[in-house]
Amino acid sequence: MAEESFAALRSLARELAGRDQDLPDALAEARAAAERLRVHAVRAVEAFSDEARERGVEHLAQIEVGAVEPDEKHVDAVQLRLRRGRWEIVCVAKARGQMTLVGPYRRYKSEKPCLDLPLEGPELEAGFDRLLLELLREASAR
Repeated sequence: MAEESFAALRSLARELAGRDQDLPDALAEARAAAERLRVHAVRAVEAFSDEARERGVEHLAQIEVGAVEPDEKHVDAVQLRLRRGRWEIVCVAKARGQMTLVGPYRRYKSEKPCLDLPLEGPELEAGFDRLLLELLREASAR
């Protein structure tokens, strides 16, 4: 019985591999774009955090920049999360050459709004910077 299940699993893997044959290269490009955006995110968060610490409000500097990882919803994308408390934004780099910025939203709530932008360039950085400012404002409300 187990050997039949394994055969079915191998057959499915062959089928999906045939479907996704061109995906590894496109996904590598999406991952590279997400990694570049992560570098930008780390620098932006460090600038905010350094200023907050200098002003004696270290509690505002507790912002997490996650690793680039496989997307939770799609096999043809990778994601990057930024989090402060219950608030987060997600940047989804898609193999079809698009970056979707989601949030800010409270975790476990509706993941809206969404903004679709090119994988890289000034428009993406500007959109990301706006979302980060909004995240920090929302997450720092009293």
